[in-house]
Amino acid sequence: MAGQGSGDAEGRAMGQELSLRVILFHEAVAAHLGLNATEHKILSLIAAEPGVGPGQLVDRTGLSNAAITKIVHRLAALGHVDRRKDGSDGRRYALSVTAEHRRELARLFAPMAEAMNGLVEDMDGAERAAVTRWLSGTVEILRRSTAELTKAQQPRTRD
Repeated sequence: MAGQGSGDAEGRAMGQELSLRVILFHEAVAAHLGLNATEHKILSLIAAEPGVGPGQLVDRTGLSNAAITKIVHRLAALGHVDRRKDGSDGRRYALSVTAEHRRELARLFAPMAEAMNGLVEDMDGAERAAVTRWLSGTVEILRRSTAELTKAQQPRTRD
């Protein structure tokens, strides 16, 4: 069958290795920060959207209100997150990462970022375009696949 050669197996193996290495790197960062993987990913969501509220984190993650509350309290106690009353609704909190957390994350990521920049600098334009196309496609496939799995896990309502 066309397209089923050794390159496909090699590609799958490389994809699995990439996935494993990304996960292990983030586990190491989380451990350095005194966090578990879930706390680290919640922190990433807060960093990506300053001002996000706990309710929005519940919606984005599927975790319970109680779980998000516990995680947010822990992240704040460790100095990673600032909680402020939402200006438009005093019952809600707006979350953001602290400046100290941003500095620490930049320090942790700096060696890898420098090495990755060196890797990209050694590529010509065609290589960069191919890698960019592959990564963009991979990210989109992961978004869709995650949404499909998440949707499949939600309880179905009766018609």
